[in-house]
Amino acid sequence: MRKNTVLLALLLPLLLTSYLCPAQDSTKIFHPTKPVVPKDNFWRRLSVGGNLGFQFGTVTGIMVSPEIRIRTFDQLYVGLGFTYQYFMYRDYFWDNINKQYLDFSSNVYGGRFYLRYYLRSIFNSWIGNLFAHAEYEYMAYIQPYHYDPYGKIIDPYYNTYSPGKTTISYNSILVGAGYSQPVAGRVFIDLLILFNLNDTYYSFYTNPIFRIGVGVGL
Repeated sequence: MRKNTVLLALLLPLLLTSYLCPAQDSTKIFHPTKPVVPKDNFWRRLSVGGNLGFQFGTVTGIMVSPEIRIRTFDQLYVGLGFTYQYFMYRDYFWDNINKQYLDFSSNVYGGRFYLRYYLRSIFNSWIGNLFAHAEYEYMAYIQPYHYDPYGKIIDPYYNTYSPGKTTISYNSILVGAGYSQPVAGRVFIDLLILFNLNDTYYSFYTNPIFRIGVGVGL
C-alpha cells in the first residue's frame, strides 16, 4: 500500500504537467492582439478636397474651389486653393441713354491661402469637430465697362462708365468658423460660415458667406 502511495505521488506531478501544458498553449493561440495604429507620416497629414459656395438674391454667386492642405502641428492646418467664381448683380448699372437698368455678370479667377484650427485636441467629443478659419484670397475679373467721367452708364455709387472692358483685382480677408462631419473612412464634409473683413467697392461678397466642402485624407 505504501509503495502504491509513493508511486502515485511521483506520477501525479507528471500527469498535471502534461494536462496543463496544452491549456497554456491554447491560451497563447487565442489571446487577442492589439490593433495596429497607423504611423503618422507626411502623407497621412495631407488631405485634398474643395469647397462649393453659393449666394442667391440681388447678388448671385457660385464658387468652385479645389484645395490641398496639410496638418502642421497639433490641429493647425495650412491650405492652398484655386478658385473660380461666377457672379451676377441684378440691375447694377443704370443706362442713362436708354433709361434702363443693366445686369452685371463676370467670371472670376484667383487663389487663396488659409489657416484652420480644429478643437480636437481640447474636446474629445463632437465639439472637437468645430474649427476656426482665417483666409486670404486674391481674385480678378473683367468688368464690361471702364471708368469715364463723361460716361452715361452709372453704378449705385454714382460713378460713370462707358462701354469697354477693364480688369479688376481685389483682396479679401475672410474669417469665421465651421464644422467637420466624418462620413466614411477618411472622407469628411466641412460646413463653413465666413465674413469678409475687406468689403470694398470691387468685392462682390455680401456677408455672411456660406461654404460646403468635401475632403479626403490621404
